[in-house]
Amino acid sequence: MRNTYWIIILALAAPLAASAQKTPRVELFGGYSYLHVRGYAASAGLLSGSGAPQGTTFAFPGFGLNGWTGSLAVNATSWLSGEVAVSGHYGMPTRTIDRATVTLGMREFNYMVGPRFTYRRGRWAPFAHALFGKAHASVVIGAPEIIQPISITETKYAMAFGGGVDLRVYHGLAIRLAQGDWLTTSFVGGHQKNIRFSAGIVFQM
Repeated sequence: MRNTYWIIILALAAPLAASAQKTPRVELFGGYSYLHVRGYAASAGLLSGSGAPQGTTFAFPGFGLNGWTGSLAVNATSWLSGEVAVSGHYGMPTRTIDRATVTLGMREFNYMVGPRFTYRRGRWAPFAHALFGKAHASVVIGAPEIIQPISITETKYAMAFGGGVDLRVYHGLAIRLAQGDWLTTSFVGGHQKNIRFSAGIVFQM
């Protein structure tokens, strides 16, 4: 009878031990990222040395920025992790606004931390995360009506809410098929609600 109890205990413990072994301690992600900026506005009256009339507002339509992203997740359990994420996006879109050609050169970097929640099912690992931190942007606005290009550099609070899905292709290696985030920043006295898409490679250790 006693041996029967031990057999039952081992039978129950074996799947738990196997499950624990499948959960990596650390996951390092890196890859391509695309940031869709839904629109950008700046008031020349708030900027010194722009050469533009006071009260002039530049409303720039939506555009896309290409860049990179990376994150480090430390797994406390099979489903709960602490995540540190960074990203950088760059571009110089040109638009015609009121018959004038306006060019916006932009660089944006994000540094955030927060919890990540993962559902691991075989080789698949869909996840959701909530990230909080800072966003740093450098913007140069140029147009024929501006004697000197308007330059803006700010560091503001940022948040990102989203998720994605990883597919393990080999021991210690997975592909992040897709990641989408709702990225909120607060540059130039306003609020920007942009969308970020990412994909790449995950190293599991």
